[in-house]
Amino acid sequence: MNRSSNGKDIFIFLAGLNFWEGLFDNCNIKFISNLFEYSVADFSQMLMTIITPKQLSNDEYKILIKKEGQIKMLALDHGLDIEFYHIEKRTIRSMLRASKEIRKKTVLYAKRFIWASNYFNCFLGILLKKQLPDTYLHFEMMGLAPEEELFYSKSNIVFRIAKFLLLRILGRIDLKKADSVSVVSKRFKDYVISKYHLNPDLVDVIPCFYDNKVFFQNSELRRQFRLKYLINDHQKLMLYCGMLQKWQMPDLLFAFFKKIQMQDKSHEFRFMILTFDQQKAQYYAKKYGIIDLIIDSVSGNDLNGAYNAADIGIATRTSDLVSKVSSPVKIPEYLATKNSLILLESIGDYGVELSHEKYALVKKDKKDLLTTTLKEISSLEKPDDKDLIYILEKFSIQGYVHVIKKIFKKSSK
Repeated sequence: MNRSSNGKDIFIFLAGLNFWEGLFDNCNIKFISNLFEYSVADFSQMLMTIITPKQLSNDEYKILIKKEGQIKMLALDHGLDIEFYHIEKRTIRSMLRASKEIRKKTVLYAKRFIWASNYFNCFLGILLKKQLPDTYLHFEMMGLAPEEELFYSKSNIVFRIAKFLLLRILGRIDLKKADSVSVVSKRFKDYVISKYHLNPDLVDVIPCFYDNKVFFQNSELRRQFRLKYLINDHQKLMLYCGMLQKWQMPDLLFAFFKKIQMQDKSHEFRFMILTFDQQKAQYYAKKYGIIDLIIDSVSGNDLNGAYNAADIGIATRTSDLVSKVSSPVKIPEYLATKNSLILLESIGDYGVELSHEKYALVKKDKKDLLTTTLKEISSLEKPDDKDLIYILEKFSIQGYVHVIKKIFKKSSK
């Protein structure tokens, strides 16, 4: 890569998600696509790291080649030369090896801009910055990894506490050494400024924005998918989309469905779960006696169709710090497809920002959610055309291009 690099700058993207999971497409590939499409930065060369298992299975290898092919095509369409570097697992040894190899590949460039997504990658960026001073390091902080490990990991408590402390130390070093930081919510920004005494100008807010080319209102899709799921014209479809992990509180979600179903004597409401945790969904449906529940898993354009078929989206999460600083992308996706919304106040900035909107029902806590009445739900309106414009500006990439551009411009000062 460095054969014609003298005098040029290079963009180094240290991707933080597992390539075999859907979030890699929704976050990492979408991020690259948006950088190119909106001409956020002016680079002709790019190096991207991808974290891989120590031993790739044949299926994982095929997925990796497919994803790299997608990214290469995106780069080619915008005149960029891109190279990939694979980091085997998140270990000290792999980090040191990656630091050495990336230095070799980029040492002859005039300047380097590193966008590091997650704690591990930011520390790798610090190692590179120490070896190559003309390097700008941006830390993309998507969540509170130490607390996620402590609260939600399935490991034994001793290992969880040890990893929590290690990640806490790593995060403190990352925040101290990074040239700029982005977080996904205002609550998150307030937290890191207070906790780590950061300069507020150092921290920008970039929420997990939805893709308006994928999620949008479509009357024909609504007709097709309501027909597919046998939803009557007079019925309202309540939708939950996502995994059923501990922090998403599946017991609360299904208990809520049961409470509404018990009140609904005229069968006005149907319920749908879109998830890859289908066995869990079936387990909880049986546990709570949910009648006529639709359980499905869709992707791509079909996901937009299922969203359009619905009338009300619901989001549940724990009320801990991890949830309070989060930015679940399903919420703007619900709204962009003209769904009303039911959510807990503890979910990121949404619980505060949407509390006065006519299309959102914000509940204080679990108890408040489980005392929701049919009258409250029936009084919810759908986002109108004016609301959709606001949602597009507030929760899609268009509203944050200027913030991302500002971050890149900081490196030239």
